[in-house]
Amino acid sequence: MGSLLGHIVPGTFFALFALWWGFSIAIKYYHLHQRKKNWKKSKIYYAKTTFPCLCFYSAEKIPLESYVKIVCATIGMLGELITGFTHLYDEKLKRKVWGFGENNTQHITMFLGFALASVFEIVAHYKYSMPDGIEFLANILAFGIEAFLFHFHLHGRNEVDVHVHVLLLYAIIFCLIAAIWEYNRPNQILATYARIIGTLLQGFWFYVVGFILYFPSSDPYWIWPPSHGNILLLTVTFVWAAIIACFVIFLESTIVWYILKRRYSHHTVEVYNEHFIPSSMIPSSDNEDNDDDDDGNEGRFEFEQQQQQQKKQFYNEACA
Repeated sequence: MGSLLGHIVPGTFFALFALWWGFSIAIKYYHLHQRKKNWKKSKIYYAKTTFPCLCFYSAEKIPLESYVKIVCATIGMLGELITGFTHLYDEKLKRKVWGFGENNTQHITMFLGFALASVFEIVAHYKYSMPDGIEFLANILAFGIEAFLFHFHLHGRNEVDVHVHVLLLYAIIFCLIAAIWEYNRPNQILATYARIIGTLLQGFWFYVVGFILYFPSSDPYWIWPPSHGNILLLTVTFVWAAIIACFVIFLESTIVWYILKRRYSHHTVEVYNEHFIPSSMIPSSDNEDNDDDDDGNEGRFEFEQQQQQQKKQFYNEACA
């Protein structure tokens, strides 16, 4: 990450995933809210570390988001691996020797933590014999690894460099606390939104750090000398980045809700088995408070005969 590109790449990954989570959770919560208004028997919100892709029907069968995160983490690790090797002259040995950057090792470990978390998400998706909530703990561990590495990432740097990385560490710790909150209170949507906002703040701040430390210009005007005024300005910039992250997620959710209210103003879209489908596709046993298991099983059996075709049609209409 010792370059502008090295900060833009992870910043882009964090920002894009945060925006994707914000978009998906807005859709999910809208449909849960609508079902609560229309039916007495309704599901409550339950947090998930990943969301299914709604753009095409078959994507819900595979944990596409987790695979994409593994690809992104692999790209980051390969970039750090390629740029980490050095071939410099050693004064003691009186010859050039090959070496590998210590910072690159830390960055590779950070990416590896998120890749392993995605592997556990895939394992949980396919319902292997693993403890419940293993994917939440894996993501908590990934944020913990990132925080631990950045805490010991600051030795021997100038004051501005140290300060921007300390502020980044605060954003990471916020994500860690939000992830722990989400694991302990999976029905609390604010915990998920806190994790999303913290991740988006990380993405924004990676960009800021990149442009402050590695601005693509040799003009001295863009160099941030260590001073009390610059430290204050950087702190204010971090606070404004956090405010902007909150506003972006709020605006995104508002736009999603507005579009969904207009699109489905004439019929209700429900959540069945954690998928977004029209209420006409919900079996009668789920729409009514019916305690008769035989009737419920019969309704569910009839529903499953038409489920695949109807859901595929809905996905095509939703993305039209």
